[in-house]
Amino acid sequence: MKEKGQKMGKTWFYRLLLSYIPIFFIVITFIFFMFFQMLSEQNRKEALNANKMLSLQAMRLIDTSLKAIDNMVMLEIINNKELNQFFNSQKVDNAYVNISAVKKMKDMITSYPLIDSIYWVRHQDQFVLSDATSEYLNTYIDNAFIQRYMNSTSKKWTDMRSFQQFSVIDGKQVVSLVRGVPFITNEKGLIVINVSTESLRKMIADLYDPKVSFIRVKDASGNALFKEAESTESAKVYSHYVSSYSDWSYESGLVNGRVVHLISSLNTVWLIVGFGMIVIGFLWMIIVSRRNYKPLEQIVGRLRGYTLPLSGGLVKEGRIDEFRFIETALENIMEQANQYEQKHKEDLHLRTRYLFHKLIEDRPALTLDDWKEEASKLRLPHPSRRQVMAIIEIDKYGEFCNQYSSQDQILLKFALRSTVQEMAAQHDCLLWTEWTSASQLCAMVFEQNEDEEEEERRTLDLFLDVRSWIQQNMKFTITIGIGRPAKQLGDISNGFKDAVESLKYKIMLGDNSVITYKQILSTGQAEVFSHLSAIRSIVQSFRLLEEDWVQKYDDLFQQLNQGLLNKDEIVNLMDYLIYVLGREMAAISKDAQELWEQEGQRQLSRCIDDSHSLEQMREETKRVLSELAAALQEAHHQRQHTSVIRDMRKLIEEQFANPNMSLDFLSEQFGLNAKYVSKLFKEETGQKFVDFLIDIRMRQAQLLLTTTNCSVQEVADRVGYTSAISFGRVFKKIAGISPSEYREDASRRLSG
Repeated sequence: MKEKGQKMGKTWFYRLLLSYIPIFFIVITFIFFMFFQMLSEQNRKEALNANKMLSLQAMRLIDTSLKAIDNMVMLEIINNKELNQFFNSQKVDNAYVNISAVKKMKDMITSYPLIDSIYWVRHQDQFVLSDATSEYLNTYIDNAFIQRYMNSTSKKWTDMRSFQQFSVIDGKQVVSLVRGVPFITNEKGLIVINVSTESLRKMIADLYDPKVSFIRVKDASGNALFKEAESTESAKVYSHYVSSYSDWSYESGLVNGRVVHLISSLNTVWLIVGFGMIVIGFLWMIIVSRRNYKPLEQIVGRLRGYTLPLSGGLVKEGRIDEFRFIETALENIMEQANQYEQKHKEDLHLRTRYLFHKLIEDRPALTLDDWKEEASKLRLPHPSRRQVMAIIEIDKYGEFCNQYSSQDQILLKFALRSTVQEMAAQHDCLLWTEWTSASQLCAMVFEQNEDEEEEERRTLDLFLDVRSWIQQNMKFTITIGIGRPAKQLGDISNGFKDAVESLKYKIMLGDNSVITYKQILSTGQAEVFSHLSAIRSIVQSFRLLEEDWVQKYDDLFQQLNQGLLNKDEIVNLMDYLIYVLGREMAAISKDAQELWEQEGQRQLSRCIDDSHSLEQMREETKRVLSELAAALQEAHHQRQHTSVIRDMRKLIEEQFANPNMSLDFLSEQFGLNAKYVSKLFKEETGQKFVDFLIDIRMRQAQLLLTTTNCSVQEVADRVGYTSAISFGRVFKKIAGISPSEYREDASRRLSG
């Protein structure tokens, strides 16, 4: 029996050993030969396909954005009233046209955040107006670039170049679009759009992981638009495309691509290692089989007694094919794993954001069925009866960024978004939120109820509670702008624009508030141009250092506070104040101009940009103006004969009709040399005595010609001219037409 048992044991041992050998060769050969071969090929194909898609996606994203800007510029050239007024304007100092043009530039920058700066060049007078300054072409810092495209504009975006808004500020790397006005002839001027290459880099930064992949973008001249962060020694390029729109080239690959390529090419090494493992495995199998054949026999016995719902291919001669069973199970697991991996390769977050931006920007246009289909795939709310767009903006975002680290900012923004979603659930509101900028969270509320007033009240209550909760529980506040309900798909973008417009009135209505577009429409908006004369009066009093300029300044802001202006309109008014002040300072003296350029202008601009409310803007700007007035007053007292010149001006304004008014007359009245009087008058007023006197006389003459029936000789006598011929010659030189023609022209204008 003992010998028989030993014989049976040896028989089982041999059977076990022989049964393992085929599996060993199949599995080991498959794993060590095929696995690395397939892995190498699969990695190569996946890397190639992934990088092709990465390059294509980056190219399409950048081309789409640049085309949108290009199309917008073409439409504005054809349709925009402010643009046509600027290029058709005959006067450089037309404040209304210039302010409207600057406002339009800022609207374009707001609508297309990729735009870094804009400036317009008018051929007629070589005048250049940008969103930040205005100059003549011969002194403009970008003169060389403009001269290159003066006669013929480029049909595409330019190569990368350095652009400076101001000589004291370092330039930015930009690409530019130059379009002529009008669109066909280009005879009136140029529009130059500058897009920062850093903005383009940030736009495609989310498409890839810089630790794994890289994207190189080069312009038509081969200059790299972005600074390369990857190591060029180990990087390997897998794809290369050239844009048919911009002629830019796009390359992408793996940061450690050469290492992967080296590993995949070591087939001989894998072959040797595979054979070595076979030998080692065979020896190890003998040792393990001798030690563990009895437990394995028990396991096989249990498997034989277990009935499985298997297909006929797994049963041979009434016995379960264990190895086929294991192989089938592995294949099922691998298939499920591949399906799961394929599903997660799709970037759901990117698709969700893209769909959201397509809805709010209305480009390209979606159909309702397309939206429903995409919403089902992304597990988003389906379109409802009405959609309400709201923008939640973090107040004083600059202070928010300075106060918190980047990690804390991410956590706080996540908390804000989660709070909005949780409170929407409490109010039984369906909500979709996406960050549209660093400081703005956009929310789309889906209203289902047929009762519009009830839904409007529910939506308003939701955002009021959100604002209140953030104020009580967070260390920052928010302001919420709500647009009109969108009943149709195409109205969603208009609702978003309404919400953006509502937030512009935050400077008037204050931070930590909820502003609805309905609230703005129900309030009468103030006229911007009604304040221009008040600004000029303030500047004139300030220039003369009169004490009442402070009261006039406070009265201006009181008038602004009584109306409802948005931030852009207020900033335009303050820019006009800076413009007029700068012109007057230049006319006072060289010292006053230097004081203004070095201190006053820069501080005023900074106060305007940093102000979050109208009251803060009033206090900060008045403080700067008061300091500037004190400095001017001190400089004024240091100069000789200032009061004398002031008395001279007063005397001229009172006795301009005196035919004997001259430098000799003034020298006799004030006991000074005539040449010295002329020099002092020029230094203190910025005008020659003759020009100052003629200006007063001609303004009075124009008034008499349009409001009285006096003859030309009588008008000449009343403004200080003894000869009507001399008066007519001077009047025509100033007005461009004779006094009689001026009166006739004025009569025709009055009669309509």
